[in-house]
This record gives sequence, C-alpha cells and structure tokens, in this order.
Amino acid sequence: MTATTATMDITNPVLRGMYPDPSWMWDEPGERVALVNSSFELVPGLPIHVSDDIANWELAGNAVDEAMAQRLLIPFVLDSGGLYAPTLRMIRGKYVIACTVARIDLDAAAAAGVDPESIEGARASQGNFIIEADALEGPWRGPYWIEGAEGIDPDIFEDLDGSVYWTQTRPAVRPRWEGQTEVWTQRIDLETWRLCASHDADGDYGKTVLWTGYGVEAVWAEGPHLYRIGDWVYLMTAEGGTSFDHSEMTMRAWAPDGLGPAIDSLQDQAHADGTEPRAPRADERSVVGRYARLFHPCKKNPFLTHRHLGLEERVQCVGHADLLHHPRLGWWVACLGSRETPTANHGALSFLGRETFVAPVDWQHDPAQWSLESNGPAQGESDDPGWPVLAGGAGRLAQTLRIDAADGTLLDMCIGPCESQAVVDARVPFAVGDGEGAAVRADGTVYRRMPEDRCVVLCPPRGTVRIRQDGRHTLSVATDGASVQWVLGEGTERREGMVPIPEGEPGSVMLVFDNGMVRVVVAQSAEQAWTAPAVEVIDVAPLSTEWSGGFVGCLVGCDA
Repeated sequence: MTATTATMDITNPVLRGMYPDPSWMWDEPGERVALVNSSFELVPGLPIHVSDDIANWELAGNAVDEAMAQRLLIPFVLDSGGLYAPTLRMIRGKYVIACTVARIDLDAAAAAGVDPESIEGARASQGNFIIEADALEGPWRGPYWIEGAEGIDPDIFEDLDGSVYWTQTRPAVRPRWEGQTEVWTQRIDLETWRLCASHDADGDYGKTVLWTGYGVEAVWAEGPHLYRIGDWVYLMTAEGGTSFDHSEMTMRAWAPDGLGPAIDSLQDQAHADGTEPRAPRADERSVVGRYARLFHPCKKNPFLTHRHLGLEERVQCVGHADLLHHPRLGWWVACLGSRETPTANHGALSFLGRETFVAPVDWQHDPAQWSLESNGPAQGESDDPGWPVLAGGAGRLAQTLRIDAADGTLLDMCIGPCESQAVVDARVPFAVGDGEGAAVRADGTVYRRMPEDRCVVLCPPRGTVRIRQDGRHTLSVATDGASVQWVLGEGTERREGMVPIPEGEPGSVMLVFDNGMVRVVVAQSAEQAWTAPAVEVIDVAPLSTEWSGGFVGCLVGCDA
C-alpha cells in the first residue's frame, strides 16, 4: 500500500439488527448495489437498501407496503411466519423479487372475508410469489402467485439463452434421512409468471431436481442461487439449518449452451448408460443420482461457515449467502450471521436475530490444475473460473475490512470481537415511514429493530415501551411518573413486577439492555445510564432466539 492509496473501512454487520437472508445485485441503472432482506410478519416488508461502496447503506424503500401486505395475507401469518428469503434480480429491464410468504392461517383469512381467489392463489403456490417494479423505489406490482411451486427460498435466474428458471428447496419426496431436502428448478414464463413444462423422450415433465445435499445426512439444503460465470452454471446452497450448523456450499455444472441443454445432455447420456437418476415423481426429472449428476461440488466445501469455530465464537449461524460482482470493487458475498450475547446466567444467547454481513471473494484454482508454459509463471485454465473463496486467507467473516477504495483489494482485516452499543429513543411513538423509514408494525405497535445487544432505551415520562421477540415473548415496561410496572411474556407463562421511581431523583426512566438483562434506571443521559444504580433488574433470556425458538430478532416500540 502506498501513501497515496485511498482506503475504505467496512464494519460488519453492515445492516445491524434483524436483517436476515440477504440477497443483492448490481443495479446498473442506478450504479449502485441493491440488497433486500426477509421481514417475516413486519409491515412494511422486504426492505431494500442501496450502496455504491458496500460500506455505507441507506434505505431506498420497502417492496411490500400496507396494500401489498394485505394482498399477501400478511395479517394472517403466525409468529416467525411471513416473508421468507427473497431473491432480488434484474431480468429484462425489470426489478424482480421472488419470495415466499410462509405460515399463513388460510382458515383465519377466509373467516375474515379475504376473497377466495387470493386464498386459492396462496394455497396453490404454497405462498410462493413474484413481485416486479420498474424502479427499486417502487411501486411494486403483484403478487403473482407461482402455481405449482413447492417449498421455500425461491431463486430467479436468467441464463444466456434467454431461459428464466425458478429454483427453490422443498422437503425430499423420498427422504433418506430426517431433514433431507431437494433443490428443484423449472423454467418460468416472464409474461404470465407460470411454470413451463419441458419435454423429453418420455413425455412432458415439470420440475428437475438439481441437488439433494452435499453429503450423507446433510440437512436443509436451502436458499439456492444460480449464477452464470463463463461456460459454467454455479449453484450455491445454505445447508445445516439456519442455526449453529449453518454453512454455505458451492457446486457447478458445465453448461456452455445453457442450463436446459446441459440437463437434457446428462439425461440422454445417463439413459444410454443405464445410470439415469431416479426422479421423485413420474412427471419430474432428476440430475443428481448415484452415478450421474449434473452439479459437482467444490471439494473444499463449505465455502463459508463458522460452525467449526466452536460456541465461544461471537458470530454464529453464518450462511444463506448471495454472490455479487461490483464493477469497481470486484466479487463479494453477503450472508447472514447472529451475534451471540454473553449472559450472566444462561451462556451465550442471540437477541438481535440474524444480521447482514459481507466479505470479499477471490476465485481460485487448485495448484494441481495449473500448468507451466515455456518456463513462465503458472497459468490457470483460461476458460475455468475456479471456485470462490473468502479473500485474505482467514476463511471466516471479519468485523472490520480495510480495502482499496479504487478496486476493492483487501488490505487488512480485524476479526473481532464485535463490541458496540446504541441508543434507541422511544420517548415518542414511532410512525411507519418516519426518519429513514425503518419503522415496522407488528401486534398493532410500531417498532424499530434493536441494533445492538448493548443498548439504552429512552422511555417516555408516561407510556409503555415494548421489547418484542414475538407475540409470546415480549417485555412491556410501563411508566406513569411515579412507578414502573413490567410484564415479561415467556410463552404461556409471564413474570411481572412493579417498583416505585425514587423521589427527587433527577433524570428520566431508561432501560439498559446488557448481558441478557434489562436494568431499569433513572438517569440524565444515555451515557450516565450505564453506571446508574438499577431500580429493577429483569432477566430477559426468554427474548432470545434460543428460548423463543423462532427466526426473528428483538424490536423496540413505544405506546405513549
């Protein structure tokens, strides 16, 4: 690095608080990166952030507004249901999001008078849909329910021959072990958003199974993404489940003429050899068998994980990744991770939910695949991109990355620990669309995502502050100027208490969230709150993901 090199620091997580399941793309018209996250039952939903440098992000808008949420039946989803794992792409000049709305109570929707067509669309598609827009900021059109889709985590991929594929994961039709899934794909019509039939010597068929997991007893191969890189189509899947065994795997298929022709070629050859993979159903095909398979895995899998680092590692559950090529900064990966909070009584717990992390990526060949020409330097095969690896040789996520601002070259990194704190001003109720527009509604209250697990919440003189994990795990703290009354929901149980506010104590009521505890204090500033004596101490372990058993993170809201 020379004295004139301009550098830039990127701090992980780049989106703090509950921003899971990132999917991103290079937005060529806007000359920026666009990234979307899952939002579950929150409204507005599917937040879209943009950045021109990967370090600094701003909210461009939400793809799902109040009206779209009604059409998607969001008011009728159960806890940790709602909008799962979107994929954001630009296809033929349109911005497209493929997504799933999960855990809809269709009976409740029918009882509430939702039109039968919407209910049948959600049922026939298993909640899978497309929305589209001419601008990232909206308005977004849809939903277009994908009739015949099965499972969750859809991907939308346009290949070099113009074919567009809908790809997602479903439970294996004939599982060999518990938790086995299969990744399937099918062409989709862009005009009607209907899945298209294909044809071979045995007749018409629909889905083609591409993948069933990296190894024996591999579970929950999900979150698939397809990428065209040269003559190869790469498949990336998250495996192990979105918890402590989470990981990201890479596979690829030689498909110089397109994914469809590659599928046909393998099936023809396997049929001739008598090694044709057994399809799950009569109207389906498979290209992953014991002897013949289209996609071959990287021998160094997983490409990305923290599961080998032990439970002492602060950032856990790393996976559900998406690749991006930035025209100036090169190749990057976005993924989710969960920051674990050391607690006084319960070990490490996750309160913030899954957040968005990024890392630079290199493409590499094994030395064995290189050759020496004319006694010169080693040259890789010119038509082989190789495999993605995390840049820098650490093989894991870093807390801070220092890069060359001109070309994205990684100059330095700091692994951790991730220590930071925040202030949430809840003295006035939030409104959807205020500030940066990051407020969301759930259970009739408007919330903001809790950005740090060391956090001071400023309370109103009179009103109720809520820290919500889900509908059954919520802390409510009410103040009336003379006392503080609190209720902690623990599933079907509840704890509660009431304490007086010390008379004559200067300052106002604040909540200090730290080490899995909430201390109720009276202080004159957020800085002073950290050392102020506690009026009450509440063990809030039930607000963690481990206790609640869901997929979301804590939110902070106020009813004044």
